[in-house]
Amino acid sequence: MSEKDVMREERARPVCWGTISLLVINGLVWLLQLGVYRRLPHFRFDDYFALSLDGLRHGYVWQLLTFQLMHGSWMHIILNSWAIYVFGRAVEMTIGWRRMLQLYFLSGVVGGLVQMLGTWLLPGLFGDAGVVGASAGGFGLIAAFATLYPDEILFLLLFFVIPIRMRAQTLLRLSVALSVFGVVQPWLAPKLPHYLGFADLFSNVAHAAHLGGIVTGCLFAGQLLRRYRRHAPPVLTTNVKSSLNINPAGD
Repeated sequence: MSEKDVMREERARPVCWGTISLLVINGLVWLLQLGVYRRLPHFRFDDYFALSLDGLRHGYVWQLLTFQLMHGSWMHIILNSWAIYVFGRAVEMTIGWRRMLQLYFLSGVVGGLVQMLGTWLLPGLFGDAGVVGASAGGFGLIAAFATLYPDEILFLLLFFVIPIRMRAQTLLRLSVALSVFGVVQPWLAPKLPHYLGFADLFSNVAHAAHLGGIVTGCLFAGQLLRRYRRHAPPVLTTNVKSSLNINPAGD
């Protein structure tokens, strides 16, 4: 392709305002968190806005939304932003920004409720710490992408170093397996070799929230597929493929 053709293709790509808005809002809220922690150390920011069973008991239902916009560290927000950027654009270009945002926040709400249900029923397993992060919504986007395009080939960097190639449905299955293992890991930890570092790798993570987001993403995208398959089945366009650096299966 000539330089003009490349520039023309770049201009033809739609701007994913829904995805961009999520990234900007998450970034602004993270800066707000840092400012409050530093300037108002006595203000109970996490008690009011992080998701907790105690907060819901006090009627702080807004926590089901606000916890999705908060993060615990720079690495936390970077990883979640990567998932939103990569998979959010593809899902948004397929189902539109309104449905993408509905999917994202619904996955977060369901994931949060699943995590709180586990905290209520099995406090010894789930703990009672507040939950923050966009992971449930991010996993909802990953699940929706894998449901819409199960055979698409993804090129990922494991630990940001090792290049791996897998189908979208394989990534989804791996995400489910790791989340399930993360949920039961406290039970298995005494039986696992301590030097392998399993406890550190899976601790302080809301794995049940991830599972809730995954299930929601699959159901949401599956319903759209059933609704539109007869008339206009979703097709991953060349622009989406090139923007994600993925290839159709068999290419």
